[in-house]
Amino acid sequence: MADDGFAEPPATLSIPAEAARQAEVRALVRSTATEAGADEETTSDLIQAVDELVCNVIVHGYAGREGSIDVAVGRSDDTLVVRIRDDAPPFDPRSRPTPRLDLPLEHRPFGGMGIHLARTLTDRIDHRILPRGGNEVTVTKALGHTAKTGG
Repeated sequence: MADDGFAEPPATLSIPAEAARQAEVRALVRSTATEAGADEETTSDLIQAVDELVCNVIVHGYAGREGSIDVAVGRSDDTLVVRIRDDAPPFDPRSRPTPRLDLPLEHRPFGGMGIHLARTLTDRIDHRILPRGGNEVTVTKALGHTAKTGG
């Protein structure tokens, strides 16, 4: 495995930090997961988790300022790996507390559900501050395989 966490060169995409461009990220995750043989549940979970994290970068990280988001999606053994890089102020999504889901909605603080969803739908989330500044968030999800028929 290469030092970047990918067994082979990943599929990559760089987009401006605009909500209208998130569909491109979802398509990249879907196509890469499908090519890797992931089942539909694994693929959908990973798409949703990455979509939430990219949305947070756009809305909270850049907060209306121009910026870019670089996404790399690939495989490492039986795991799908997605790396999201940005130049927004440092923020570690792992630092966000788990929301109190036992409280009635009217007593819950606003926000934090996207990160919670990303944590729930993936196997691992890592964060590091890049040497040039900005963030690198890496999520991994075990590769659920599509059931084979026949034979």
